[in-house]
Amino acid sequence: MKKFVKIKAKNGNIYTGTIVKVDKKRVYLKVNSVKHAGKVHTSFFPFILPLVLFDLLAIVLLDTRRRIIF
Repeated sequence: MKKFVKIKAKNGNIYTGTIVKVDKKRVYLKVNSVKHAGKVHTSFFPFILPLVLFDLLAIVLLDTRRRIIF
C-alpha cells in the first residue's frame, strides 16, 4: 500500500502511480500518467483507477528515494 509503481496491462497500456488499495480482483491506483501505444497522457489531477488483476502483465515497484551524486 502507498507504493509508487509502474503497471503494464495485457493491452499494452502502462500506468504509473501509487497503490491505494488492493482486493481479491482489483488493484486501485492513484494515477500520475498513462501511456497508450506510444502516446503519454498526464492528468492535471490524480484520479483513482481500478485495474483488474487478471488483465495485468507486470507490477514494478519504483524507487522513490532521492540519490545524492557527488
